[in-house]
Amino acid sequence: MRRFFTLFRFELVKVLARKKALLFLLALNVVPLLASVIALLVYMKLKGFGIGGMEFSVLTEMVRGLFTAHIVLFGWISPFFLSLVIGDSFSGDIGRGYMKTLLLTPVERWQVVVSKALAVLMFLLVAVAFGGFFLQMDLWVARAVTDSPTLIWDLKPASTALIETSAALQLFFIAFLANLALIGYFTLFSMFSESPLLMAFVSMIVLMTMQTYVMMVPYLTKIDSRYGDVASWCFTRHLSKLSEVSTVHGILEKRINLLSPEVWQPMLASFEWAALFFLAAILIFRKKQILS
Repeated sequence: MRRFFTLFRFELVKVLARKKALLFLLALNVVPLLASVIALLVYMKLKGFGIGGMEFSVLTEMVRGLFTAHIVLFGWISPFFLSLVIGDSFSGDIGRGYMKTLLLTPVERWQVVVSKALAVLMFLLVAVAFGGFFLQMDLWVARAVTDSPTLIWDLKPASTALIETSAALQLFFIAFLANLALIGYFTLFSMFSESPLLMAFVSMIVLMTMQTYVMMVPYLTKIDSRYGDVASWCFTRHLSKLSEVSTVHGILEKRINLLSPEVWQPMLASFEWAALFFLAAILIFRKKQILS
């Protein structure tokens, strides 16, 4: 296991050391980085109007809405990041000959696949947490400069916490499973190409085709119910359910949790698809001729 953790650290450093990593970090957090600045400007404007204790609660609801938008948009943007990074990590390493050097070290092939996937997943989870923390900082700053902390004009007291710990952990776990399925999907595609750009292009085309089909199914089933059977093989429908605004709002407002059917079923399906993708990728990678 020591070799595996060493390999994992090595792959994580590789992901973070890429010049495009910072660019991706900014792109994945475009909502918190831009909207939070606007929110603070609005806060200062409200304060100039002398609204008093009401402005902080207004900003609180605004920032919480931005957090929901951040989670939803993150689910739409992350596949583009994953296709490029995983393509470079697997297909690129094979094409450049780095994979051959790596496999000459005493590591198992499954360890190579898992360590690369975990490194990318770790970066994604840090990215989504970074966005949430940035929005949380806005609330702390707003509270620190609020003249009237009693919030006498509020219908209910406003907390300085962006979201509760239980809700944050649940959303974090949902993001983990959803991105794990995507990482497994792109990892499987990377087994068939030594060109990172070609792998990213083809895998994204297939992914967008599946998602487009899922969105059209409600209308296609009116023509023929068999279209719905085909949609059951599109794993993107489960990811869409997990990243819906209604799901995020439901968890934030404690109307649903991880054990609710509308959350538990797509989570379980996402885990099953992730296991299938990784198993297929490992089996193919074990048989792949790299050292010849």
